[in-house]
Amino acid sequence: MPPSIAVTLLTWAAIILLFFGLAAVLREVRLLRGMVTRSTDGFVAVPPDLVLGPRFAGDGGRIVAAVDSGCPLCLVVVERLAVLGSGATLLTHEPPTTWTDLARGLPVISDGEAWRSISHLAPPVLMLLDGTGRVRRLLLPVRAGEVDTTLAEWAVPEAGGDTGDPGVGAHSRP
Repeated sequence: MPPSIAVTLLTWAAIILLFFGLAAVLREVRLLRGMVTRSTDGFVAVPPDLVLGPRFAGDGGRIVAAVDSGCPLCLVVVERLAVLGSGATLLTHEPPTTWTDLARGLPVISDGEAWRSISHLAPPVLMLLDGTGRVRRLLLPVRAGEVDTTLAEWAVPEAGGDTGDPGVGAHSRP
């Protein structure tokens, strides 16, 4: 066999092997993406480990929105929360007087300590709290429509309560 044919065959064999390698990598990426997006609340391994404190403790299922008056999306989220009658509480680092005209009737809590616990996240931040003030579910909305769908999802209790745990019977057969 002439050397030029041997080099051509080896080149094509290498191209085919690289193609199969690329296909395997893309398959793994697809499987990983499926694992990450499988969870409905955005958390695959564990729920968020945030506690806002006793000022936010309530009867459970309390919605808190961390907002900033300089954030245009925050103002839209506040408007959606007020229109939907969610009973949400607004958390801010600003003086409550800043929110007098902006809060649309929603209660405003200015708590620097609670704000620091979530300040690494970009506002607005929607949080569903349990009765102790611990964040059970969290969302960083990027459009107003997400507020509507999230509130609808959070209004439906899960099988194991509001802890994010599917419950004992969730994986059992009837």
